[in-house]
Order: sequence, then C-alpha cells, then structure tokens
Amino acid sequence: MAEKEKIVIADDMDTVLMLEEILLKKTGYEIIKARTGTEALKKIQTIKPKIVLLDLSMPEMNGDAICRFIKSSNDLKHIKVAIITSHGKPEDKDRAIRSGCDFFLTKPVNSRQLLEIVLKDSQGR
Repeated sequence: MAEKEKIVIADDMDTVLMLEEILLKKTGYEIIKARTGTEALKKIQTIKPKIVLLDLSMPEMNGDAICRFIKSSNDLKHIKVAIITSHGKPEDKDRAIRSGCDFFLTKPVNSRQLLEIVLKDSQGR
C-alpha cells in the first residue's frame, strides 16, 4: 500500500489546527500539525509534505519566513505553500506574496476554498 501524501498545518491556535485537521482529513492526506514556526520548519524539512498551510504570525518564526526558506531550498521549493492570516490587511497580503507563497487566505478560512486548493493540487500527484 502506498504511503499517504502529507500536509503540514502550522498555527499557534489549537482551535484552528483542530478545525483545519477535521476539514482536511476528508482529502486522503495525512495531516501533520505544528504549533510554532520552528516546529513547522523541522517537520517540513523531515517530512517534505505535498502542501503546507502556515499561519502568518506564529511564535519563534513567522509563516512568511518559513515560506521564503521553503521556496529558496532546492529540496523543498516544489512544496505548495498557503499562508493564512486573521488580519487580511493589504500589508499582510503583500508580505505573504513577497515570501513566494502559492496561496493567501484569511481567517476564518473558507472551507470550500481551502478544499479546492488541496484537491486541485492532489490531481497533479
């Protein structure tokens, strides 16, 4: 049996992690959670997931810094990155886009939009 593709979701709020995990379990991906930026980066480097969902503002390391690291690494740059923020201010979106993210979402995350991003990517597996 083939190993499941993985998604890393990183957010410092347990409620957000739980809701995203419940929603994404339907996709068939294995869900890996992280609560800090440093924890997320370690898991991304080890697991090399298909998709990463990053909160823009997290303890230890922000989502845009993680995204820049991913997109500048030959081993990781193929990973799709969605940056999610609760603020949605123009400067937050600019910050996320400059980091190289593939998608930008605001909280509360639209379930349909998040599933479309993940499922669209899964068709290219």
